[in-house]
Amino acid sequence: MVIVYESKTGFTKRYADMLALKTRLKVFPVKELSKVSKDEEIIFLGWMKAGKIQGLDKLRNYNVKAVCGSGTGRTAEPSVEAVVARNKVEGLPFFYIRGGCYPIKELKGMDRILLSMFLKMLKNRKDKDENIEEAIKHIEGGFDGVKEENLLPVLEWLKCNTEL
Repeated sequence: MVIVYESKTGFTKRYADMLALKTRLKVFPVKELSKVSKDEEIIFLGWMKAGKIQGLDKLRNYNVKAVCGSGTGRTAEPSVEAVVARNKVEGLPFFYIRGGCYPIKELKGMDRILLSMFLKMLKNRKDKDENIEEAIKHIEGGFDGVKEENLLPVLEWLKCNTEL
């Protein structure tokens, strides 16, 4: 088994590296997927954007055994079930791991434009709850939720379902 990941800002890469240290599995970014045999069992980690796990589509012809989605929310958004369905990973173990984001002022291009529009939408909502307030704070000021303990369910699954 190997770890393959897609990371844009480094938060998901940190999780892939942590997982590799804990398991002694080799780790590859998606851009080095050609180094992985199509038969090799893979645990995939990708960052999430609007419930879509980035990089996962590149592994459709590979032997993916489990999928981790990294996002800034406390839970998978819009829901675990929606993420699983949207990414067509029914029947595979799916783990949501809380990652992070840079402050909006540090983003560039289309990411900054889209996030600015989303931020404006959140701020204009009349029904703001603590999750929305937290999202506004994280978008404006950044957030780092990467913690070793967030990998515990993944490590437990690996222990019970592999020969590690």
